[in-house]
Amino acid sequence: MLESKDKNPEALEGVRGRREWLGLALLVAAGLGLRLAFVTVFPTLPFSDFRGLLEFALRMRDFSPTTGGFYWDYFNPGLPLILSLILRAFPAAPETAARLSTAVATGLLPVFPYLLWRGVQPRWVRLLAGWTLALWPGQITFSGVVAQDNWVLVPTIALGALAVRSLAGRERHPVAAGLLYALGVAIRQEMLVALLPLLLGAALGATGEDGRRRWRGALLLCLLAAGVPLLLLALQRRAATGRFALTSEHGGMAVLGSYVPGATANAWGNPIAYIAAVEPSLLEDPAAMRRQALRLALRQALARPAFHAARITAFTLDFAVSAEPSNLFWSLVAPEALPAAERPRAAAFSRVAYDFLHFEMAALLALFLAALLLARRSPAVWLLAAAIALKVGIHAVTVAQGRYFLASTALQILVIALGAREASGRRSRRFAAAALAFGGAVAAGVLWIGPRAIARVKAADVDPPRTYRFSLSPFPREPRILDCKIERGRLVDASETGATLETFDPNPSPGEKAVADCLFRAAVPASPLVIRLLDPYAPGGSPGRMVQRALVDGREVLVHDVAAEPGNGWTEIPLGTLPPGRRTAIRIELVAVQPDPGIPWGRQATTSFELAHAQERR
Repeated sequence: MLESKDKNPEALEGVRGRREWLGLALLVAAGLGLRLAFVTVFPTLPFSDFRGLLEFALRMRDFSPTTGGFYWDYFNPGLPLILSLILRAFPAAPETAARLSTAVATGLLPVFPYLLWRGVQPRWVRLLAGWTLALWPGQITFSGVVAQDNWVLVPTIALGALAVRSLAGRERHPVAAGLLYALGVAIRQEMLVALLPLLLGAALGATGEDGRRRWRGALLLCLLAAGVPLLLLALQRRAATGRFALTSEHGGMAVLGSYVPGATANAWGNPIAYIAAVEPSLLEDPAAMRRQALRLALRQALARPAFHAARITAFTLDFAVSAEPSNLFWSLVAPEALPAAERPRAAAFSRVAYDFLHFEMAALLALFLAALLLARRSPAVWLLAAAIALKVGIHAVTVAQGRYFLASTALQILVIALGAREASGRRSRRFAAAALAFGGAVAAGVLWIGPRAIARVKAADVDPPRTYRFSLSPFPREPRILDCKIERGRLVDASETGATLETFDPNPSPGEKAVADCLFRAAVPASPLVIRLLDPYAPGGSPGRMVQRALVDGREVLVHDVAAEPGNGWTEIPLGTLPPGRRTAIRIELVAVQPDPGIPWGRQATTSFELAHAQERR
């Protein structure tokens, strides 16, 4: 009777069903549990671009999805729109809601290959892909950052898993593929290109006997499923900005930041300072500046083609093993990333995690290369590899930061699972061992070569002294009335109302200065004006290192020791009401007095100044 029961098809199906549900439950528990635990221990605060995304979402929530604002110049609306819906449901603590929802979204990634590959891949392959995504250390340590790069993983992994299913099962899923593709593009605009191979694979599948007759219908459905949401996305931007487009306008500026001299110091440099030196008139017309940015980037690329080829190669190699360690800056290391009480613990964790994540990425790279060799006859693997190549290639030649490569690493994990299946089906293990040895050798070579190549590129990237010119207004969109020039020192950034300068040498010698000479134009507003200077050095206790000075018409009106007293903040210099036609001169100086050798006091004392109406208060 027992033997008969064991062979009962219904009983066996019930056992398989329970195993499926148990596997799914464990994957969800691991994916969500690890991320929610991490963001509870380290509650990352949104800052920089991530703060902008949250503020954009709050504006959509409080006003409408087509609310205007400068956010449209920099961000795609997909993530802010999603967050705005979440923040409607959880309005009390926006930062917490955004952080937890990001952790939840990325914690569900293992579900996609596990469910979508059912029936076309063995259960152990589905579990391997799911568990690798669930336990992915580099994503877990970044999962609390409200970044487009985290959220775009959802449509990327789903579409990648769907493409594998379509090709392996000779199926077509044009509607689901089109919708996932549109979601990916809505979140990050370069996915318009990077996801194309996966879109075609998922929508059209492998060609069967009826393939030539039916692929046109599937293609039409796919175009409609993707085209309608993308059309609505372009109409949303038009309603908010008057510009009918799928992409933001900041792309040219982002690319230029990769090509300006000195950009390799941080893999990207602020292009505003470069423009202030080469074509300062563009600063007064932001729209024209964005349009001309690609031209300036091309000019820089053609001026130093060999250098930029070496730069692109070096950073692409290095990011293959350092992308995830570099993301620790945004989640744990930056002073703004965590509450003050959490910073010492985060710093200690980061020191351990930094090296571990390097080796984790190297291991994934080795397994990915081995999988490519093992599954080299699999169309699904090569579609995934094509999407990875497009994503990496786009950022290699445009702008790259570590978080941009999370999507390509996620797709590598899918390839690794498929490669493992190929390895298990071979009678001889020799080829699998050789493939793994090859992948390991390449990964070890990248670990060794990457940092050394970056060091050589940085040494060759010389940013010579420049003369910077820019103009300031006392309030955004008011006429610019203060013309400034910097001939000594370096301009770090400039906006409509203010600028930031530092000494040319990060480790300045005694007597080195950064100087901004400014002159009012003839037309001056009738209201009283002030110049504000920022003391950036909060620790204090180091007098006599760096001094800020301000002079009005040659008369010294401020001398401030930057590092003498604890705390940071703004100091106001009243200018009064300036009569029209008077040529009042303002000089801002940052002077190295006796800086400690080897300590970058030039960076520690970076000085911002701004023009403002006197009645404004910070």
